Amino acid sequence: MSYKIYTSNIIKENHVSFVNQCKFAKKRIEELLDVQDGTWDYDKYNLFCVTSMSVLFWNLYKELNVHIRNYIGDDRPLWLCSWLNFHSYEDAIKKLPYHSHQASYHGYISIDPQDTVTEFKKGFKIKNKIGQIYLGPGGDENVDYHHRVINNSYYSKPRITIGFNVGDINDFISHPIFIPVL
Repeated sequence: MSYKIYTSNIIKENHVSFVNQCKFAKKRIEELLDVQDGTWDYDKYNLFCVTSMSVLFWNLYKELNVHIRNYIGDDRPLWLCSWLNFHSYEDAIKKLPYHSHQASYHGYISIDPQDTVTEFKKGFKIKNKIGQIYLGPGGDENVDYHHRVINNSYYSKPRITIGFNVGDINDFISHPIFIPVL
């Protein structure tokens, strides 16, 4: 199975509000979990739970469910975990080398991706754009889909994306914060 790119008009039309709500969510995650970087404590929360009562995130969750079902192509039981990536220029270089995800499927949503690309070991690159949703194979065995972030130019505002994994009944993942894909 290859990958697909979707576009979220919800994010594009409400970009500033999403950036502000992500900043609020970052603070909430840091306070609730007593951590400095919510990206690396991704297994302790689900971003769609942290942002509950946000109509924007509720609409994004509904939209993401549609894209996941489109990508998977069936209605089998699936579960989703999600986390907030909030990186400075320096952190994107240091903390996002080639890596994989343990679930069957992985994706990310570009909220404010700055001037970055995601490079895959398979040899392709994706120019990250506001509102873009990537969905592709996950798992350590899919070496071609191991990926890293590359900065094209310096940026002073944070790079904001939402990472997510989608698992099915064949995945055994210790992450306790999966929610159903509808």
